[in-house]
Amino acid sequence: MNISLTSSLKRHCLVVLLVAWSAAQAASDASADAAKPWLRHLIPLPKEITFKDFVKSNPADVAVKLREGATDVEQQAAALLNAALGQTTGQVTAKPKFEILLGRCTPDGKLGRVKIPGADKLAGKPNSDQAYVIAPVSSRTLVLAGLTERGVYYAARTLSQLLETRRTATAVTLPLVRVLDWPDLSERGEWGGNAPSDCEWMSSYKLNLAEVHSDLKINADGTGSASFKPGLIEQGRLHAFQFVPIIMHVDQLAPLGLFSKCPETRGVGPAAKLKGHAYVEIPCSSNARYQAILSQWMTDLARIKGVEVICVWLSENDLKCGCETCKQIGEFAAETRACVNAWKEARKANPKLKLRLLLTQGSYKTNDKVLAEAPPEVQVSYYDGGRTYDSSREPMIYPLLEEFARSGRWLGVYPQIISAWRVVCPWSSPQFVKYRMTEFVDKKLVNLCAYAPPHNRMYDFNVTAAAEWSWNAHGRDEREFAAAWATRRGSKDVEKTADWAVLLGPVSWDVYGSGVPYPAYFGSAARMIRNRAKPTLGKGMYRYFPSEEHLREDLAICERAGVLAASLDDPWIVAETQVVSGYVKMLAKLHDIAALISRGTPPSDAERQGMSRDLLAFAQAGVQVNEGLKAWEAASLGTKGGGRLSDTLDITDQTVAQVSQALLPFGVRNPLAPYLSREIGQYHDNDFEGKQPVRKSLDVTSAISGTGVYQVKFTHTEGYNAATVSRVALASAPKAHPDQLTEIVFDKHQGVIGYSPRDPVYSLALPAHDESLSYFVVVEIRGATSSDKVPERRGCNGSITLWKVKQPGEEIKELPLLPMTLAKKPVKKSAGK
Repeated sequence: MNISLTSSLKRHCLVVLLVAWSAAQAASDASADAAKPWLRHLIPLPKEITFKDFVKSNPADVAVKLREGATDVEQQAAALLNAALGQTTGQVTAKPKFEILLGRCTPDGKLGRVKIPGADKLAGKPNSDQAYVIAPVSSRTLVLAGLTERGVYYAARTLSQLLETRRTATAVTLPLVRVLDWPDLSERGEWGGNAPSDCEWMSSYKLNLAEVHSDLKINADGTGSASFKPGLIEQGRLHAFQFVPIIMHVDQLAPLGLFSKCPETRGVGPAAKLKGHAYVEIPCSSNARYQAILSQWMTDLARIKGVEVICVWLSENDLKCGCETCKQIGEFAAETRACVNAWKEARKANPKLKLRLLLTQGSYKTNDKVLAEAPPEVQVSYYDGGRTYDSSREPMIYPLLEEFARSGRWLGVYPQIISAWRVVCPWSSPQFVKYRMTEFVDKKLVNLCAYAPPHNRMYDFNVTAAAEWSWNAHGRDEREFAAAWATRRGSKDVEKTADWAVLLGPVSWDVYGSGVPYPAYFGSAARMIRNRAKPTLGKGMYRYFPSEEHLREDLAICERAGVLAASLDDPWIVAETQVVSGYVKMLAKLHDIAALISRGTPPSDAERQGMSRDLLAFAQAGVQVNEGLKAWEAASLGTKGGGRLSDTLDITDQTVAQVSQALLPFGVRNPLAPYLSREIGQYHDNDFEGKQPVRKSLDVTSAISGTGVYQVKFTHTEGYNAATVSRVALASAPKAHPDQLTEIVFDKHQGVIGYSPRDPVYSLALPAHDESLSYFVVVEIRGATSSDKVPERRGCNGSITLWKVKQPGEEIKELPLLPMTLAKKPVKKSAGK
């Protein structure tokens, strides 16, 4: 980084106007070491930045001035600078000693009559509509300019980051800095999660995009109508942020009533519907009524002020309409053609409207036909549930799309920047994010629309890293970014925090890139033990664990990362380390157990004793994972991790329980089994067709292991409608007379059980346990009836689980071995997947 030292004469002149630093301090600031703390306040790092000098002033002596005729976005940029200076209305003196001038400049680099050094280069930079310059034009004036209001806004964001941490009520350090900056990717943002409500935070890191579902309707007369969240687009515009309305996957329109109200739009033949899924079905893209509805949706959205682009998601599944027209051109080419025709119609209402099409795993085999069908001005984004929702070390943009982008066509991508779409796990890996963003930039993509649910605060590191490297892919290395993130986070020790991130990042990438916990914990791990299959290092859940030595090395790294995390007093970092370390321990113990039982001969008693210890360690690592997940959620948001975090907790318990069950024939038992979540019942649509509330009595005798606190949880599994639980009780009965229930304890509160649950857990404290009795959980629950609803509004199904709460300090001991009851070894199967 080039840092120029101004002359003694210039510093002497500045003393007249400002309080200058001492010569020794100024000399220090003219070094690379002095620039580093300033640069670490900047995310993303500008392409070109030079610190010329540093001066101090009272914030009240600094005036932020706009060009004449400034737009409201430029005014918002000025407000950012006022806030960074701690200024409120009327605080600036009548004769300020320093001015920050900002506004749009001309292509030749002038703002009014001021010639701005470097501004004449803006027009020649990539994405010049977002490029900006910051430059001192005198000893008392710093100018921020861009060719557009967005460039001005980004200039203000950069300077604000520099000012906000160098200010007190009476003093602010002003860097006389020269910046010439522009983004690598034109669009940088997200869909899903909390992106629709997070534009101000996202824009603070120069993210500028959220793609958000529109509100689509099929009216009673069979016409279509569409709307978008009021005020969202205007809010985004003021922060140089674009909201793009989404029209949902073409094969997921049934719940809107498309087929019940317009049956003629239904796709032809059995291949038009996904088996086993009532609401996944394609319309006939060649049908005139469907095309009219699509046009009506797009036209309504096109009429909304500020809508510049509409994104249509092609069908997610490989379904096919059997009509002659669709068969002739192919399903996804037909969907594309219908979208293009609807867009052309919508452009009558908004001639500048652009169309964006989302590829899917359904279209993957015929993406070449989609690209051929889409006119040159139509934008294309790449999504694939298995290929872009992927945390592996493999490249994402494959040759067909690479050539498409290289030819000058507009290409975006929908990658996950989290561990997996199905689960919610902490992940801060600068190596992973830099790898992904660099690929997108180097392969000439235009757009990043990342996926990071449920909330950006939970994935603060990876989301901020995506902002960093989608703007400047070849600027910082991984460690320097981690140090900048730690600086802006206010970390206790920036260097140790950076060390932690670069140390643990590759290990967490090993774990999540290998599909742990998803999909490995959704059956594969337990199946390996049940089948007594030999673990295959380098494949499946051990994909990035090529050897036992690699497993041991990752365990050792986790120990070192744990020491660093503990010294930082940051619960968020401690929790992530705990989760990643727990997963590695689980993999190591699972490997050892599988390697032993996959042999041709039964284990000896000594080996079974070792297996018992390994099983306990495996289960304890699962407890460590879940405790870490809960701590991470609390450190991020309080308790707002949502349904998928709940699923992640459940799947850890389920995996430990399934592995424990599979080892019972070896006479090995898991002493933590009572503390694992287990399903004790379900509820379904037909339960609610009669009188409500429904009372369910569930036998839980086998799950009760003495006195203590037991918790019951309700989880929505399928259907349009939520259920409501009002009361849960624990009762006992004589084993010979299970209908003679005596209530012991109850928890009465309203729990809403849907895709966004509220208070779904009930606590029951058992004061005494009698082995001669049976025990029952008694539930009072209400649900929506389905028989009186249209098919797309039906469904109210869920699962009920129970576990015992482990008390602090409660000692867990190994259980004695039981005799083996081994059956013939199952047919050998690969443990790779």
